[in-house]
Amino acid sequence: MRPLGVTLSACFQFLRAALLLLIALGILFVGGLASRLASAAAEGDTAQRFLSGLGHLLAVAFLLYALIVAALGIGLLLGQNWARILTILFSAFGALTSLPRLLHHHPLSFLSAALNLAVLIYLLMPEARLYFEGKTSIGSSPA
Repeated sequence: MRPLGVTLSACFQFLRAALLLLIALGILFVGGLASRLASAAAEGDTAQRFLSGLGHLLAVAFLLYALIVAALGIGLLLGQNWARILTILFSAFGALTSLPRLLHHHPLSFLSAALNLAVLIYLLMPEARLYFEGKTSIGSSPA
């Protein structure tokens, strides 16, 4: 049986992927508006093309990141060790990037840092490692 912490870690990855998808869609929307405003103001010069290209590039980058994070969530649910290792790396990076934002005392920064640290600590615990290696704490394989 899958441990509750693994399921919660996967749910956190799915939530992170959904937020990244919303950010990507927002970039496409705002980038489209910005390029139309630049087009109307300058009659289609290079600023319009630059803003449009930059918006598309950022949106594609966020979409790819969202797909990777969603794949990590699926991998965690399936008990794949590669997903555990990559989630540890992504959570460590997320916790490190949250540190400067903690100086502003914003509640979402604290929540983000706390969730990343919780996932990081849980997946580093020996019980979680044993689950992903296909063993339980008593030495038999999971059902």
